[in-house]
Amino acid sequence: MEHGFVDSLVARSLVLEVLNIVGYIKCGLRLRLVSQSLRCIQICGSVLENIAVVKAPCLERLILSSPYMPNRGLCARLRIVDAPKLHTFGYLEPGQVLEVHGTVIMPGIKPSENAMLTGVKILSMEVRFGVRNDVKMVPTFLKCFPNAERLHIVSKKCDEPTGEPLTVKFWEESGPIENVVSRINLMTFREFKGDRGEVGFLEFVFKSARALEMVAIFMANPSFTPFSMDEALVKAQYSAGNLASKSCKKCIIWSSRPEGGDPWSLRVGADFSFEDPFTVREEDS
Repeated sequence: MEHGFVDSLVARSLVLEVLNIVGYIKCGLRLRLVSQSLRCIQICGSVLENIAVVKAPCLERLILSSPYMPNRGLCARLRIVDAPKLHTFGYLEPGQVLEVHGTVIMPGIKPSENAMLTGVKILSMEVRFGVRNDVKMVPTFLKCFPNAERLHIVSKKCDEPTGEPLTVKFWEESGPIENVVSRINLMTFREFKGDRGEVGFLEFVFKSARALEMVAIFMANPSFTPFSMDEALVKAQYSAGNLASKSCKKCIIWSSRPEGGDPWSLRVGADFSFEDPFTVREEDS
């Protein structure tokens, strides 16, 4: 498929609401999307190079699942120029370059108001907590979505950890994150193994999130990722020892799912009867 083919097809279609792209791995996928009708974009199992949402006034969901790194180790670039109705965004990865309204988001630098996506209420991120540079990008990314009310975190497998994991001290020194402090009322954390970086993040959220009503921690399947289940359970419980929200309900769920969790369901993602597609599993729908 030649570069520009999908761009042209989408631009010419006046009624297309859902765009699904699966398994584009031959070379890096480049999209420059202009559409008056698109409501949902889902790209799964593909090599991402440059995804630009130039003008999509009806776009509500942008879901990038299981992306592969571009050739030559380059970072995928995501550009959001004009998508005023964007409500659901994931799976954002710290290794990607995010550009919002012409501003490239840089670690440790507070985003300006123009570099925020204020309409996003549901945010999902995949994070390698053993890679320090990835973790350092997370607070900055979170600050780009000040009105997010639901946060979904997937802890990605880290084959080669880089340096000591960043603990709760790092998160506290990153300064307040508006959505964590006062907006987020539901959080899921998948593929939890009890690593120090994971525990530090959860400690920070539990200590900071005043509006939090529900947290679900999904343990990784030890059949695929060897770790001490008993030790991980103790760490998950420990991380919730100091709650800013006294009404928060917590549950810990043991997983028998494949390594990395279930593959993304295009059907669920495109079904607008589900308010939050990141909380729905295919067999539940």
